[in-house]
Amino acid sequence: MNNYAIITAAGSGQRMNSSKKKQFIEIEGKPILLHTLDKFIKAQCFNSIIITCPALDVGFLEDLLFGKFDYERNQISIIPGGKRRQDSVYNALKIIDETTEIVAIHDSVRPFVKVSEIIESVELAKKYGAVTLAHPVKNTIKQVENNHIIKTLDRKNLWEIYTPQTFKVMLIKKAHEFARSKNLTVRDDAELVEILGKDVYVLEGSSENIKVTNQFDLEIAKIILKKQE
Repeated sequence: MNNYAIITAAGSGQRMNSSKKKQFIEIEGKPILLHTLDKFIKAQCFNSIIITCPALDVGFLEDLLFGKFDYERNQISIIPGGKRRQDSVYNALKIIDETTEIVAIHDSVRPFVKVSEIIESVELAKKYGAVTLAHPVKNTIKQVENNHIIKTLDRKNLWEIYTPQTFKVMLIKKAHEFARSKNLTVRDDAELVEILGKDVYVLEGSSENIKVTNQFDLEIAKIILKKQE
C-alpha cells in the first residue's frame, strides 16, 4: 500500500460570517478540520496525509496539530494552498511520491464522511481509476435564468457530489496537467477527469456528509456530531 490523502483547507470561509476561518471553527472543543482529519487517520489506508492551507496559516496549523493536539508529524504534511482549490490540489500532487497508487482528495469542512466510505472509495479507485462520493438529489431541480424557470430537470439522473474524490495518481496528475496547459478552471477534481474523457464511478454515500459553509450548516453539524458520538 502506498496511498495519500489530500485535505484542502485553504478557503477563506467568507460565507460563515465568523472571525475564524470555517475549517478552524470548533465543534465540541475541536476544529472542524481535525474532526475531518481523524476520519482519514482511522481509515488506516494512507501512508501520508497532506493538508493544504493559506500560507499565513501554516505555522498556526503546525502548532495546532503537533502542539495542542499532539498528532504524529511523520504522517501529516502541511503545505501552502493556491489561489483556487485546484491549485491547492496541484501543489499537493507535486510532492506525492512517484510510487503512490491512490490519492483521495477531500474538503476539510466535510467532517462527517464515514470511515467505511473512505476505505471503499480507495478500493473502488483501484478498480475504476476515478471515484466520487455522491447522493441522489431529493428536491425538484429547475434550471433558472434571470429569475425565470427555463425547464424542470429529471431528478432521477441528478446526484449531489461529495468528497472524497479518489483516483489513481497518474490519472489525476495527467488531468491536472491538462487543465493547466489549457488554463481551465473547474468545480472539482472529478470534472478534470471527465474533461479527459474518462469515466468517474459514483459511490452513493451518506447524506450526513455535509459541507459546513455557513451558520446553518454549523448548527446541523453540531447535531450530527452528537448523533455520531
